Amino acid sequence: MGNLFARRLGKALLGAAIIATAIAVTPASAETVLKRGFGASPDTLDPHMNYGAREGWIQDDMYEGLIAGDVKGEMGEGAANKWEVSDDGLTWTFHLRDGLKWSNGDPLVAQDFVNGVIRQLDPKTASPRAYYFSSLVPLVGGQEFIDAADKGDPKTVGISAPDDKTIVMKLKAPQPNMLYLTESYHIPPLHKPSFEKFGENFIKPENIVNNGAYMMTENVPQSHVTLVRNPNYWNAANVKIDKVIYVVTEDDQTELKRYKADELDVTNEIPSDQLEAVKAEFGDQVRITPYLNAEYISFNITKAPFDNIKVRQALAIGIDRKVLQDKILKAGYQANCGYTPISDPRYPQPQVPECDMSAAERSEKGKALLAEAGFGPDNPLKVTIESTTDNTAKKMAEGVALMWKQYLGVDAKVNAQEFQAWMDSFYAGGWDVLNDNLVGEMPGPESHLAYMRPSAESGYNWKNDEYEALMDKAGLQSSVEERYKIMAQAEKVLLDYYLVTPLDTTTQRHLVKPWVKGWEGNSLDTHPTKLMSIEK
Repeated sequence: MGNLFARRLGKALLGAAIIATAIAVTPASAETVLKRGFGASPDTLDPHMNYGAREGWIQDDMYEGLIAGDVKGEMGEGAANKWEVSDDGLTWTFHLRDGLKWSNGDPLVAQDFVNGVIRQLDPKTASPRAYYFSSLVPLVGGQEFIDAADKGDPKTVGISAPDDKTIVMKLKAPQPNMLYLTESYHIPPLHKPSFEKFGENFIKPENIVNNGAYMMTENVPQSHVTLVRNPNYWNAANVKIDKVIYVVTEDDQTELKRYKADELDVTNEIPSDQLEAVKAEFGDQVRITPYLNAEYISFNITKAPFDNIKVRQALAIGIDRKVLQDKILKAGYQANCGYTPISDPRYPQPQVPECDMSAAERSEKGKALLAEAGFGPDNPLKVTIESTTDNTAKKMAEGVALMWKQYLGVDAKVNAQEFQAWMDSFYAGGWDVLNDNLVGEMPGPESHLAYMRPSAESGYNWKNDEYEALMDKAGLQSSVEERYKIMAQAEKVLLDYYLVTPLDTTTQRHLVKPWVKGWEGNSLDTHPTKLMSIEK
């Protein structure tokens, strides 16, 4: 089924008590410790397999890409301190800074970054990020290497290291957002000796060799991940926090209590049903930032009756997005009538035609479509919405179910499960509709639209020739405005098919203690610990 849960937030909530003995308040000492609420346990910390947004926080601490984001989410120098791009936008050359080392002291060389990309592309790895290097970063030979299975030659891929300090990437088409796609999340290097020695176990704390500001010393499932400063990091002298502990906080209500007790310095979330009370109590400790996360309902087009576009359209019409956000959810999210998140004013985002319908129009039009599909009072459509038990996600799914009942007479219910069970439901293939989301790699629509292509193997079982042709055409444009114009046409094809129906663009909501310095809101929700300090 592929990698449907790519860049999902994964804020699974088990609704049970968290392991309270995991992390106690740090005693006063010379060691500076940052305790960050994390949500559900990490899915994977393999840097070439990870496709989770939250896991990306840990990855940012443990790895440094060619480019690195600052506190504002803007891209600048990382392991590379110089780079050039050819006039046609097809060749990017990155130059590594002097003296780079792995955490074990081994020299870090350009081939390590090449090896990281090849591992992601290699079909034997089965990385959910392989499509990056044939789509978002359209490397020459990237798709051909994937298609060749175990017979592919890495030398045919458009990434090479002509010397120990130079990486050259050759693209089939220009990519104006290239710098966003060369940071630690997308192109982490590979320490080949440890990988060859330990195989997939190379990511265990006792085996891991990495190049970022921090090293992992503990990874305790359902409890915490502990990182400590890497003395071999090139800028270690300017890293102010000695240790960062990512605390598993599967219940956002419990997480809030722990924050109030000073057991956490930063939360993963703020419960939506307590947002106003939390604002009143904590003031500017509440950090709410627009986020590149789109939430939507996905339809299982391989299962009757959801293979009928009239059924999908009727259900889409039965959702009043503004009422859902402003009256039911009240989480500060922005109702969205397009699939891609609202993030770049230059993008002419298409809108679903039912966006501004009145309640009466929704009911009349939706019921008529259902009647054409054979459903009505004597034969009501039955729908189960698969959702996580996350406070906000569950509340949203319940709001959608309520609207479907009221507007359309649909027998709708919500099946709320912890995150892993939610994923398992998808992979099993028997689901009706999914309360779904996707986090973007960069501002604008491109990463969301690329994810709907068959090359992403996202699991929606959808292929549309018109959509593919438009995305191919958009990828050939060096002008952002021209790319956006064509991508908007592709998004309209997606919306007209009703594979998904949009709900909102979210915010990120964190509580941050006053003594944590260097935490700034940004649309990517990236907050490298190396850029922070604690000043009590």
